[in-house]
Amino acid sequence: MLTLDERKSREKQLQDRRFAAADGSGGGAGGAYAIVGASHGYYKRRLVAEAPGKRVLEIGAGLGDNVFELATLGSTVTGIDLSDVAIGNAKARVRELGVDARFEVMDAEATTFPDRSFDVICGGAILHHLDTERAFPEIARLLEINGCALFVEPLGHNPLINLYRRLTPSLGTPDEHPLLMRDLDLARQYFADVRVTYYYLTTLLALPIAKTSFGKICIAAANRIDRALFRIFPGLRKLGWCVVLELRGPRHDP
Repeated sequence: MLTLDERKSREKQLQDRRFAAADGSGGGAGGAYAIVGASHGYYKRRLVAEAPGKRVLEIGAGLGDNVFELATLGSTVTGIDLSDVAIGNAKARVRELGVDARFEVMDAEATTFPDRSFDVICGGAILHHLDTERAFPEIARLLEINGCALFVEPLGHNPLINLYRRLTPSLGTPDEHPLLMRDLDLARQYFADVRVTYYYLTTLLALPIAKTSFGKICIAAANRIDRALFRIFPGLRKLGWCVVLELRGPRHDP
């Protein structure tokens, strides 16, 4: 069993190697990720609606694509990441583009920011790399009373998806853990309002043809079917692949 420091050191080393890749992409996500447009599109729309003119923190900012976009909306944006390589590259882009944005190497589970520093906190596929028992209270501490935290994350209950993960270990890191329903329940201990939107059940059947024109039509239809299934049969929600979390306001003021 790794200690906390050992876990963070291993994660940092892995992410540093990914962001040091020749293409600078931080690593590929695999063909299966061709179907995630609906969840990531909704996440981005919510973020763009919430962020303008606000103090925004992106956790796991990587090379800072969201940070740069939000800065153009008049937001005061800060990006943090455990990877020195990612943050170094992001700072170089700041200098090159002349964008008003801040990047820091920082542990999302124990930041150095004061309480209530941000109106919006966001992250794409980052919570499942963290210990949610440490991350949720830290996010709640940083979030303004009427603030909003937005995340798009994978779920870990579907046995077929978990089999795919075991067969493609290079797409993940050893210490990541797709969120479970208990993680969503834990969020309710720290935030006044927790809204979860579930994605991708029948959609998974379109994976073999996801990148074709017909596949895109099938994915759109399957997304509609999934929304209906999740509404009519709530017990199926946990078998989805991804969720968008909207966490509004800390439950308790420190």
